[in-house]
Amino acid sequence: MFESLVKRLLQGEFICEITDEAGFQYLQNPENFFQVEDYLQRLNYRLAHTQNKLSVYAAYIEIDNVARQDIRKVFQQFRLELHPVVEWLDMMMACLKQDAVLSPGDTLAFSSLLQVIENNQALADRLQAFAKFKDFTSNEDSVKGRLEKLLSTLQKWGYLQLANRDTLIYQVTGKLDYFYQSLQFIQEHEEIPVEQDEEESAQETLF
Repeated sequence: MFESLVKRLLQGEFICEITDEAGFQYLQNPENFFQVEDYLQRLNYRLAHTQNKLSVYAAYIEIDNVARQDIRKVFQQFRLELHPVVEWLDMMMACLKQDAVLSPGDTLAFSSLLQVIENNQALADRLQAFAKFKDFTSNEDSVKGRLEKLLSTLQKWGYLQLANRDTLIYQVTGKLDYFYQSLQFIQEHEEIPVEQDEEESAQETLF
């Protein structure tokens, strides 16, 4: 457990109850948490929780040139994810007919989403509009194909976990908690930090 967790954390993965229930519970033990963090500190990392403590990830302790390059890559990826994830969250509120945004642990049933979207042209148009975002273009010109591409990309990005392959039930992961945290930071600062001083500020806040 220790070795696999350390490897995943160093690869930038978020450990939560959805992606790895056993690993997440392992880190809830203070002794285990200390042992993992003690090892990571030798590599200039520490363990960090997302704002609601729904996910654990590795963050830099000090920002050197190597760390700064990695942080820039993280924010470049976040730039790529920002608009499609926000659009997805808004679209899911419409599909599920709820006022609250998705939270880690929520479930999405492919068949239910497909039925709702196929019977609502406005939602079908919104789904088709995802093709303007990188990584969301589908080779299949159908609602089913576009929805499959949408959910598979969000799974690839770590926001969804396929909980049941037979019934295609997806669960929202703890990474969404980090997304909300990052989004709040951006709203407070009115821009995504990309320059050196701003990256250090972002590191203190998010990493």
